[in-house]
Amino acid sequence: MIITVGLRDSKLSRKQLDELIHLFSSEYEFQPTYLQTIGDRQLDVSLRNMDKTDFFTRDIDAIQLAGKVRISLHSAKDLPEPLPKGLMMVALTKGQDPSDSLVFREGENLETLPSGALVGSSSPRRDKIVQTLRPDLLCVEVRGTIEKRLEKLFQGEIDALVVAEAALIRLELTYLNRISLPGPVAPLQGQLAVLAREGDHEMAKLFASLDSRRHNPGKKMAETTLYLGLDPSNFKTENTLIHCPIIQIFPRDFNLPQIQYVFDDIPKYTHFIFTSKVGVNVFFDCLAHYQYGIDILEGKEIIAIGESTAKAARARGAHVTQVAKEETQEGIIRMLAVQNLDHAFVFLPCSALSRPDLAHFLMIKRIRHQLCKLYDTRAVELKKRPALEEIDEIVFTSPSTVDAFKKIFGEIPKNKKLIPIGPITQSKLNSVFTF
Repeated sequence: MIITVGLRDSKLSRKQLDELIHLFSSEYEFQPTYLQTIGDRQLDVSLRNMDKTDFFTRDIDAIQLAGKVRISLHSAKDLPEPLPKGLMMVALTKGQDPSDSLVFREGENLETLPSGALVGSSSPRRDKIVQTLRPDLLCVEVRGTIEKRLEKLFQGEIDALVVAEAALIRLELTYLNRISLPGPVAPLQGQLAVLAREGDHEMAKLFASLDSRRHNPGKKMAETTLYLGLDPSNFKTENTLIHCPIIQIFPRDFNLPQIQYVFDDIPKYTHFIFTSKVGVNVFFDCLAHYQYGIDILEGKEIIAIGESTAKAARARGAHVTQVAKEETQEGIIRMLAVQNLDHAFVFLPCSALSRPDLAHFLMIKRIRHQLCKLYDTRAVELKKRPALEEIDEIVFTSPSTVDAFKKIFGEIPKNKKLIPIGPITQSKLNSVFTF
């Protein structure tokens, strides 16, 4: 079946189409029509006061309504409200990491930028976040493709650039020197929207399985799911579940001087931040090793990434005071960014492989904190490997499971549904494997 699709003429749009094609079997052939939209042509027009217009979709809408393409593919945040008469959204994908990143030239960072440095941005929301971190920086509007905007950064026309993390993931630019920005993000950022003409029930049915807006009871379920993480108890599926943990946790020696040093200050910390269930359990084991009772945490702020981490902390007797709904370090950062932490002393237990974003945020905000690497995560040696040809979908629970899968199995067989838990795991999956 041939499906004609209209989309913007950019490298990012091509990557978005590749992402969509990957979700379909080979019986479907997508024939793209790439267009320079009015938003791509009129680079002198400011986006700062423009909200939910058809600036980036108008030309594509026109050829779709004229019947020249069957569907159109858009960055969901670019869609006008309401949609043009005659068009309907048939799918809104789960998408990529919705956060914004601040990109620097190699060797530079937020603290080293001089006062008055120019930061490329395109919205008042992004400007406000940047100036919350550094009020002395100047935000200037920069238009054009991601490549053109990055070119301005590397040629010295600007000193830093705000870019959607989803774009960096799709363009395989996650090696760039950057930090994740705290605060609110644009609605639907990172998600893709598929539009069809009103009444095109065939396209609506075809794309229903990709639509994150609703449950699809008629969707055919895969027969067998391979779960690679440590604990599948919170993973809901109607399939036959094969639990094959390919990572193992190795707590470090609690008597190491660097661990003893930070645990001596347990009574002094005001905030404890837990980023995983494993981190919770290793922390409380270490707490008991140093003969602290749970009462030592009374009156402290206990912060958890997501409900599963919060549940693990409660099971160990902690009173969890804050839970980040977005189960990433960025979710914690956005929550902390609006709090007064001038007198806080934060304790951050973590894995040796933990991402540095949260600690970096605490550092640049000059929030007193202590990082403690309590455990290592390593790939296991499987005595018996599951037969991947008999598996329909594979669940990756963390970046560590992605690395371990690569080490153990090499490549991912084709025609498997991949379920990464969270945007960070999705990003890791995209960077390690070629689809």
